Amino acid sequence: MPPRTLAPDLSRTSSYVCQSCIASIGRARPNSQPWLTRNASNAARAARRQRAPTTTKQLEEEQAQRFQEALLREAQKGEPADTDEGPTEPLAVNYFNEETEGQYRQLRDGAEFGAVSGGIDSEISEAINDLEQKMVQTIQMLDSLEKVGGSEQDKAEELRKQFKKILREKYKGKTGPEGESYGVLRILGFSGVRQRAVANLNSFLARDSVVKGGVPKPKDLLDCWKYYSAARSSLATQWSNVPREVWDFLWMILSHEGEGVENPNRMHHIYVLAKDMQAAGVVLRDSQQLLAIEAMFLEGWQEEAIEAWKKAVVTIGSKPETFKGYYELGVRMCSLHGDTDRAMRAADTLLRSSESPNPRIMIPIIRALAAKEESVEEAWEVYRDMRALLGDTMQIEDYDEVIACFLAVNHIEHALQAFVDMMFSGPMDIRGKTRLPTIVGNHFFLGKWLKRLIGAGDLDGAYKVVTFLQKKGVAASPIQLNGLVGAWLRTETADNMEKADQLAWAMIKARLDFVDLRRRATAMDRPIRLVPRDGEPTPDDYVCTTRATVETFSLLAENYSARGLHDELEELWTAFELAELGPNSFMINQIIKSYTESKGPQEAINFYEHMTKKRHVRPDAHTFIALYNTLSVNRVVRRDNKLSADDAVIGRQFFQDLVKMDWKFDSVDEYTYLPRTVLFSMLKAKDHAGMIVAARTMKELFSYSPPEQLLIELAAGTATLRVQSKRNMDRIMEASRLIESLIRKHTQVFADLGGDPAKMTTQEKDNQLCAVFEELVLVKAHAQNAERSAVNNILAQAAEEMGVFDIVFTRDPAVIRRHRKVMKNKDVEDDVD
Repeated sequence: MPPRTLAPDLSRTSSYVCQSCIASIGRARPNSQPWLTRNASNAARAARRQRAPTTTKQLEEEQAQRFQEALLREAQKGEPADTDEGPTEPLAVNYFNEETEGQYRQLRDGAEFGAVSGGIDSEISEAINDLEQKMVQTIQMLDSLEKVGGSEQDKAEELRKQFKKILREKYKGKTGPEGESYGVLRILGFSGVRQRAVANLNSFLARDSVVKGGVPKPKDLLDCWKYYSAARSSLATQWSNVPREVWDFLWMILSHEGEGVENPNRMHHIYVLAKDMQAAGVVLRDSQQLLAIEAMFLEGWQEEAIEAWKKAVVTIGSKPETFKGYYELGVRMCSLHGDTDRAMRAADTLLRSSESPNPRIMIPIIRALAAKEESVEEAWEVYRDMRALLGDTMQIEDYDEVIACFLAVNHIEHALQAFVDMMFSGPMDIRGKTRLPTIVGNHFFLGKWLKRLIGAGDLDGAYKVVTFLQKKGVAASPIQLNGLVGAWLRTETADNMEKADQLAWAMIKARLDFVDLRRRATAMDRPIRLVPRDGEPTPDDYVCTTRATVETFSLLAENYSARGLHDELEELWTAFELAELGPNSFMINQIIKSYTESKGPQEAINFYEHMTKKRHVRPDAHTFIALYNTLSVNRVVRRDNKLSADDAVIGRQFFQDLVKMDWKFDSVDEYTYLPRTVLFSMLKAKDHAGMIVAARTMKELFSYSPPEQLLIELAAGTATLRVQSKRNMDRIMEASRLIESLIRKHTQVFADLGGDPAKMTTQEKDNQLCAVFEELVLVKAHAQNAERSAVNNILAQAAEEMGVFDIVFTRDPAVIRRHRKVMKNKDVEDDVD
C-alpha cells in the first residue's frame, strides 16, 4: 500500500469550519473525559462576573498574562496571521494531583498546579517574575518608540535587533527567517528505552554551534537529520510532547539552502518532516505548505501535489505574501508534469499581476513544450514572448537556458537561432535555410558556441552542434574537436570515454584516408575524381571529415597509458606512424611508460634508443623522467644488489644522454621534478659519486642547487617518505637536525673567511647548499673522513663515464654553453631564477 500523502491536509489553511463539522464535533463531545469538559455552574459564572478585590496572587497572574502577551506580540511581529479568529473566552480548567495510586486531590488553581509539578521555590519564582517584568518593560519601550515614528522608529528597530541578539545569546535562542524566537528547546515526557534517542535530539537542539550560529553548517544539517530520524519512532508514540517551537526549529534547519551550504537531501527531509507534523496535528504555515507541496511533487507524488496546489488557490494563492511563490511553484510543477495549458494559465496570472513577476518563469514552459514535436513552434513563440518581456535585462545565462532546452530534444536549428539572437543585436533569421550566412557559417562562430557549451558541461549538446553544422557545410576544426574529446575524457565516466574514443578514432580515420588519397594522387599522372562507394552512409549519419592531429593522438595515448590499455596504445602507435604526422616526445613518453609496465624496462629502453638515435626524435624532460622510472630501484620494493649495481651504470648512461641531447625545459614543474628524480634514483642505486657529479653538472647547465627540503629528504632516506609513522617522523627530525648542523658549519666557515652571513647573496647561498649536499653524500657513503685527492679521483672517473668531464672539471665555457638547458619560455626562466 503506498504511504499516506500530505494532500488531504496541505490545503487546510482557512479558519472556516462548516456547520456539519461543528454538529459532528458536538455529537462526539460526550466521549471526552467528564472532568475536563464539565461546564461551570450558574453560580460560578455569576461569581466570576462580580468584581472581586485584587489580591497579590491575582496581580502576579495579571503580570504573567501581560508578559505572555508581550512575548507573543514580539514573536509574531512582522509575521502574517495564519487565521482570522477573534479572541475566545478562557476555558475553565480543574487541576488534580495524584496523592497516592488511585487517589486524586483537586488543586485550587494553576499556580498551585505549577508549584506542585515544577517545585520552584519562592526565591527562584521572584527572580523569574522580576526578569519577566523587565522584559515586558523593554518591549513596551520599543513599542512606544515605534509609535513616535521618524528617527525614533529606526532607533527602536536597532534596539529590537540588539534585544533579540541578547535573548539568543543569553538563553541560547535563535531567530529564524520568519522572525520566530526560539528559547531553550527540549522535548520532555519520554522515558525508558525511548529516552536515549530523544535525549540525543535534545543535546543537538542545545548545541551552541546550532543555537548561536546564524547559518547552519553542513555538519549541523547532517546531525539534525541523523538525530531526528533516530528519534522519530519514539516521538511518534507521543507527538503531542513535541512543542511547536521544536517543529519550527527542525524545519528551519532541514529546509536551509544556499550561503555556501549544500543540502542535497533537502526535499526528502522536508517531505518526511511535513508528514510527521501532519500526524502531530501541527498546522503548517503558508510558506511551509508551499515547500511541503514541492517536496511531495519531487518525491514522486506529482498528481497529489498538483491537486493540493489547486485546492490552496483561495487561501495561499490569494495572500499577497505568498501569491508569487504559489504561482511560480504551479508553473514549475505543471510544466514538469506535462500540463502546459495549466502552467501557461498560471504564468499568465502571475505576469498580469502587480507582484513584480519575473518573466524567466516561462523557461520551464519552454522546456516542456520543446519536449513535444508538435509543440516546438509554440515553445519558440513562448521564448520570443519572454525575450520581449525581459528586453535589455535578458542575460547570457537566460539564453543558455533556452539553448539547452532545444539542444536536449535535438532541435538544433532553434538552438542555433537562440545563439544567434544572443550574439547579434539585430534580427537575423536563419531557420529553414540550407546554407547559413557567412557571418554565421564559419568555424570561428562555431568555435565560440562549442567553447561555451563545453565550458557549461553540455558535452552531448556540443556534439549535436558539430554534427548539425557539418550538414550545413561548416566543419569543425581539429582544435575544437580535440577540446570536445579532452572534455569527455576528463569526466572519467564510461559512456563519455567511449564517446571520446569513437570521435577520436573517427578523426584518425579521416587522417588516414587523407594520407592514402595523397599517396594515390602522387602515384598517378592525372587528376583523380572521387565517386561514392557502395555502403556509404546516409545523409542522416555523421561522417567526421575533420582530420586528427598530434594532439588527438596525445589525448588518446595519455588516456590509454593511465588506464593501462597497452594493446590499444600499441594500436594507436601503429596508426600514428601511418598518419605520417612525425613522432613527438609526448607520444614517445607514453609508449615508454606502457612498455615499462607491459613488456619490461629493456623494451622501453630499446624503443627510446630507436626513436632518438635512429629516427632522431628530440626528447624532453619527461622522457628522461620516464627513463629513470624504468630502473629497478624505482619499480621494486625489495632491491637486489646486482640489479642496483646495474642501475647505477644505466643511470649514468641516461644522464649522459640528458646532457648531450638537445632539449629545453618547458615548465617549472619539470625543472623541479627532473633533478629530484635523478638524485633519488642514484641514491637508491648507491651511486654516491654519480650524485655529486650530477649535482655539479646540473648547477652548470641550468643553475640548479638542491633546496633545503630536498636535502632533508635525502638525509632521511626514501623509506621514510612512503609511510607516515612515529619512527619515520623521528628519522625526518633527525635528518633536519643533521642538515641544520651542516648549514651552521658552512656558515661559520663563511664568517671565518670574512663574510657576513646576514648579507649572503643568492649565489653564495646556492653555493652553500651545494657544499652541504656534497658533504651529506659523503656522510651517506661513509667517506666524510676520506682524503680529498682520493675522492676527486673517484669523481673524475664518474665524470668520464657520464660524459661531463669537460663540464665538471675543466669547465670548458664552450661546452657548457652548447649543452646549457635554458627555458623555452622566458617567463618560466625568470620564475626559476
